[in-house]
Amino acid sequence: MTASPLDLAIRYDPAGGFEDAALALARRLFAQFDEAIDALALIPTPDGDFALYLGGALLVSHRQAGREPMVADVRAALARG
Repeated sequence: MTASPLDLAIRYDPAGGFEDAALALARRLFAQFDEAIDALALIPTPDGDFALYLGGALLVSHRQAGREPMVADVRAALARG
């Protein structure tokens, strides 16, 4: 795990069918990082995307990457520093 607090945001379009995936990602993030998470926001947006942010910076966007965000994206970002 990590010692520094994590500020995460999941932005998703409920009309785009991403609500269940966003909730599942939030559960997996809490399962993996638990008390290291300082904040985790689920933010519905009308933009047709599903994206994960760490500290306000975009980690991965479904629209750009062609895949859904994963817990591994946070692990990779933390490993990079």
